Formats: sequence, structure tokens, C-alpha cells
Amino acid sequence: MERCVLALSSSSVNEEAYSEIQTQLDTNEIKPILLIVTAEVDMLWFFALKLQERYPDAVVVGSTTYINYSSEGYSHCGASVMAINSGIEVSAGLIFDVDRHPSMYKAHIKQALDKLSSHENTCCLEFVTSFGKGEELVLDTFEEVLDGSGIRVAGASAGSPSERRESFVSLGKDLFKQTCVFVFIHNLEGKIGFFRENVYKPTMHKFSASYVDCEERLVVEYNNRPAAEILAETLGVPQNELANHLFQHPMGRLLDGDIYITSADQIFDDGSISYFSRIYNHTKMLLLEPDDFRRVWRETFSRVEGEISKPSFSISINCFLRTMLFEEEGCFGEFVNQLRGYGSFIGISGYGEQLDYIHLNQTMVLLVFE
Repeated sequence: MERCVLALSSSSVNEEAYSEIQTQLDTNEIKPILLIVTAEVDMLWFFALKLQERYPDAVVVGSTTYINYSSEGYSHCGASVMAINSGIEVSAGLIFDVDRHPSMYKAHIKQALDKLSSHENTCCLEFVTSFGKGEELVLDTFEEVLDGSGIRVAGASAGSPSERRESFVSLGKDLFKQTCVFVFIHNLEGKIGFFRENVYKPTMHKFSASYVDCEERLVVEYNNRPAAEILAETLGVPQNELANHLFQHPMGRLLDGDIYITSADQIFDDGSISYFSRIYNHTKMLLLEPDDFRRVWRETFSRVEGEISKPSFSISINCFLRTMLFEEEGCFGEFVNQLRGYGSFIGISGYGEQLDYIHLNQTMVLLVFE
């Protein structure tokens, strides 16, 4: 029996998609310890229910996604399932009320943590529902509990079609909103590599976030001028066309000499701009532009190869805006193909990425298990 098995269906019919995936799983005679499922918005509930009924002893976690992609291929429709059959120890839980008071559920993290035999070679994989502006609160909650444990956190804001602002996560048979599902994965067979890939590079344009509303993720002014006005001027475009250009020109937060990407969400009539992750007052910001994708992919492969010589399986968390960029450039299939170099893999494409208590956008976070 293989350690990790992947299955994918591109059907939007619940019964048909599940039948296709179950057939693929049955072919490999799986006995899963952990099942990770990604699915289109109206399908996750069905897969969560069916998989938990079929595999009652497995931990089943899931998230909606903008696109399903794995070592079996990719599709905007249907679902993808990763079954991990051996070499891991897992413990899962839920954090509720993520947009307001996730810290009330610290005990859920502690309870799951206490079930592990060891913190060594252990990660916390989490999926949190989008559009509640709660990711930073959730990460603060994890940090309070896990600080000093040596366990790193990586995860995704659940995805959906770009025109539908609704997402879900699942644990067991149940579907949730305003919730974070998390699973501790202790790798019994080696290390876990954590990688962050950025396909954008800085331009010469720098700004200071001079007037912000952190909780609402709203930047009113850069350099004491309306945010939309100064960015439109910098890019040389009319302000009413700015939204079409910020997709390829996200903002980069400077933190300890590194760049963490923040993506624009909406532009308002007063010139303020809301973002998918927080920008703090007086933060130094860089305007970014696309880099050479293929060179960056090669560099990521070299970094992974240098740290994890024998990848077994991996989990890719790729922002939906990166996915859209690769689709527009006609290279998303090439992106998926190069991920096969990291063993069997499953991917989720959502509205944000989390790594080491930092919430960011337009980035890939990659977990590689030895």
C-alpha cells in the first residue's frame, strides 16, 4: 500500500464525482489515517459526509477552493482527495467565531496538542473560512498556544469562484462557516520542509501607509495622499481603471528585510483601498510587479531539493490570484507539472496564505514531507 494516494474528479455532480474518486481510492486499497479534501463550494459537504462514513477511523478535513489541483491534474469543478495511509500521527480540532473571538477556543488547540506523542517533525495545517477578516486573529490564537513548541503553522483561507464571496471548511461529516479547522501532522518518517514562493519582484516605488484602519484592512492614504490616487498616478493609469492593474501590481510589506505580499480587494469612491490581509499604520510598502515565473519555480525546486532529499508527499497552498495570473499567462498546467517533483501532492487555492503566524496573499506556501 502506498503511503499517499491522490484522487481527482472534474464532475460537478456530487454522486458522479464521489463515485469517480472512490473508484480511484479503492484501486489503491487505502487505509487512511488522514484524508484531506478540496472541493468546489457546493460539493464539500457531500464529500465530507461520504468520506467520513466510508472511513470512520480516519481524520477527514476539507476546504472549498478556487481550483482543485494535485498530482492527478487540475479542474475548477469537482473535488480532489489526498489519503495518507502510513507514517504519520494526527490530531484535529476547530476554532469557532474566527471573525471576532477565536481566542476563546484556545483550549481546542491545547486538547489536540496533548494527543500527540511528540512535537518533533510536526506541523499545524489549518484552513480558515474567508471574508471575515479573521485570519490574523486566528494566527494570534495559534501563537499564544504554540509559541515555544517548535510546531510551525501553515494554512489557507478557503477558496471559491472569484464572483462568489462564500467559503466553507469541514471536519469529519460537518461543514462550517466563520471557522478554522486544523490538524496537527506528526511525520514519523522524517522532516517537514516549509517553503514560501513569491513570483513578484519590487519596483522602484515605495510608500508609507500613513492612514489605515487595521481591523477593516483598509488603507485610506499612502504618503498622506488618497491611496487609489497615488497608485493610479504611479502606474500611469486613470483612477477608474486602477482595479484592472492592481492584480499584477500587489503591495509588498517590508518585514525584517523580507517582502510579504498584500493583495487589493476593493477600491472605494473616496480613494481608499481594502486588502485581503492587514496593513499596519506607518508600514513601509513596495509596489510589486511579476517576476520570471519559471526562474522562480526552478529556484524553489533547488531550495526544496537542498533541504528534503526524498520528498514523500506535499501540500501546496497557492493564492487564487496567482492561479488566475498563471491561467492568464497559459502556464497553470506547467505550474502543476513542476509540483510533481515534490512527491504526490494536493493543492488548495484560496483568498490568503498563512505561514508562521503571518497572513499574506499572492504567494505559494509549500509543505514537503520527507
